[in-house]
Amino acid sequence: MSIYKHLSCELEVWLLKVLILYGSKHGCTAKCAYLLRDKLGNADVMDVSQSTSVALDDYDAVVVGTPVYVGQINKAVSRFCNANLTALQEKRIGLFVCCGLPEKAMEQLEPGFPRELVQAARVKAYFGYQYEINRLNFFEKALMRLLGKHRDEGDIRHAVIEDFARSLTGSCH
Repeated sequence: MSIYKHLSCELEVWLLKVLILYGSKHGCTAKCAYLLRDKLGNADVMDVSQSTSVALDDYDAVVVGTPVYVGQINKAVSRFCNANLTALQEKRIGLFVCCGLPEKAMEQLEPGFPRELVQAARVKAYFGYQYEINRLNFFEKALMRLLGKHRDEGDIRHAVIEDFARSLTGSCH
C-alpha cells in the first residue's frame, strides 16, 4: 500500500464519528464499551439507561451493546433501538452482546434487536462476560448457585473487541 493511500485510510478512520451506546446491569457491558472506545481511539460512549437524549445526526457510525439476561437484551437498549430505528438504519452499525453463555450469545443477539437493525449491522459480535457474585441480587445469586457458579468469573474477549473495531471502521491494516 502506498504511503498516500495509507494516510488517506488513516485520516478517514480518524474522522469517522462513532457513538457507542450501551445498557449494563452489573458493569460488564459498560467495561466492554469503554474497551471498544479505546480500540477505536475516537468515540463517544453513552449509557442509554441513564440518558436517551442523543443527536444521532452527529455520528457516522453507531455501536449498540447490551447484556443478555435470561435470553433478553437490556430493556433500555431495546426501547432506544425501536424508538430510533430509522435513524440507526442510516448509520454504519455495529452490535455486540455480553452474556454468560458463550455458546448461545450470537443466537440471542439476533432476536433481541429489531430485525432491520441486525440486517443493517456491518459487524456483530460476542464480547464475553464477567460477573462478581457480590454485585448480584438474591435471585441472581441463587441462579448462579444452581448453575454451579460460586465465585467471580469472566472472559472478556479483547481480540474480538479489536477485530470488531477494525471491521467497523474498515481499517486498512
